[in-house]
Amino acid sequence: MRTVQSLTAIATSIALLATGAATVAAGTIQGSATYRERIAVPPGAVLEVRLVDISRADAPSITLSSRRYALSTVPVTFELPFDDALIDAGMSYAVQGEILQGERPLFFTDMVYPVLTQGSGDDAELVLVQVAQGEGAGLEGTTWRAFELNGIPLETDKRPEIAFATDGAFGGSSGCNRFSGHAEITADMIAFPEDMAATLMACPQPYDELEHEFFRALPQVSGFQRDGEMLVLVDTAGMAIIRLNLVQ
Repeated sequence: MRTVQSLTAIATSIALLATGAATVAAGTIQGSATYRERIAVPPGAVLEVRLVDISRADAPSITLSSRRYALSTVPVTFELPFDDALIDAGMSYAVQGEILQGERPLFFTDMVYPVLTQGSGDDAELVLVQVAQGEGAGLEGTTWRAFELNGIPLETDKRPEIAFATDGAFGGSSGCNRFSGHAEITADMIAFPEDMAATLMACPQPYDELEHEFFRALPQVSGFQRDGEMLVLVDTAGMAIIRLNLVQ
């Protein structure tokens, strides 16, 4: 009798585990990735695609799912599975992509590709841009205006700007207050100081929150990638913190 009961309990447990497993990773995003440059994919390159939560303007995007594909040519199609239980209809999600050689980024998405909520579907057609090589010293005498912060596009009338002078000196505007300081810049690495000089004028919303997040983001930056008239400030993992366009 006990043997029968034990077998029944085991069978019930297996059935419950199977039912639970069937509810995980129920969603899939499909898409393709390519780039415009007519150059071959280098040997050993991989495509990494990520599903990220970009809902919060006051925090970096959160990766919910990622997958890597070996590359031999582009365009390449991909499928990115995810757990439906992680998705909230009131939040915003996007797909990001990078082509890597080892851990060195060669191409990356410089636009937001929304999916799943806010009227978006479960497909994404990614067009990646090339990471510029050998332009690390090209910041002196340039001014940049931010268009994306922590993965969130900026839609305010005034946006943060930063200008670089010689020997790492920089200054600019948060969209409200002026700031200045001295950054350590070597090749494609950059480090902003924790304490910068800044004016203390009270800022109306949304500029008060935008300024807070911009000043909080700068010390997280450890490197940069310049591609002509676009500048991407990245963290130690190579993730974009701030994206900016060239003003002059």
